[in-house]
Amino acid sequence: MPHSLKRILLAAPVSNKKAYVLDEWLQHIRQFSYPAYDILLVDNSHDEHYHQSLWDKGFQCLYCPPGNKRAPEYIADSQNMLRDYFLKEGYDYLFSLECDNFPPLDIIELMLGYKVDNFNIPYFLKKDHHTTLGVQKSVINYGGWCANKVLAPADSVAEFDGKVKYFYAPSFGCSLFSRRLVERVRYRVEANNPFAFSDSFWHMDSNKLGIRPWVHMGIICEHRRFTWQHNPDLVGKEHDNGKGHTTHN
Repeated sequence: MPHSLKRILLAAPVSNKKAYVLDEWLQHIRQFSYPAYDILLVDNSHDEHYHQSLWDKGFQCLYCPPGNKRAPEYIADSQNMLRDYFLKEGYDYLFSLECDNFPPLDIIELMLGYKVDNFNIPYFLKKDHHTTLGVQKSVINYGGWCANKVLAPADSVAEFDGKVKYFYAPSFGCSLFSRRLVERVRYRVEANNPFAFSDSFWHMDSNKLGIRPWVHMGIICEHRRFTWQHNPDLVGKEHDNGKGHTTHN
């Protein structure tokens, strides 16, 4: 490997909830043009045998039992398994990619080119006239609930102008984090914010360190979500709180 190449770990939690798109996504992530990246998956399906199917497809996949935890909790557990592996194996950058997002095949080179510690590519969270990009401008408080102020649909169009911009908390759909950041921030959620996922707190902690999240508002990940009405990670005993500002993914 040439000395100038950075070692990248493409790290992703996966689940049989995304089985509808996973084969296409696995094929896609094998085709990135950057020559020095490895792939590690962590399966958090309730079916503990599902991760074996990913090994059978040729992917290294760990298992994170969800138990009786809420989705934000076991997803954060999965992400910390990926983080621990990244640090132990000495990688330079963590490429966090959700398993229903399809970025361009040269995305690693593009993100590395900006030489920042926290770089993100947006994706749409909704569709049609309700479309919003997964970027949040600020933290707001609802009587003890901490949430991010998402862009309104019209603002999403206005902000998507081809520029690289600072946003307080981009979603984790397609993100590149430097080792300097990963060493200092751990994935977490908070019990008093039961519908907030780890991306909210990751970027909150990154901002506190003075490491700003940057977003390229000229590239979109294709988000192949099964349903646009509900977050699939919150289907079941959990559901949206009705305010429309707490769910990511």
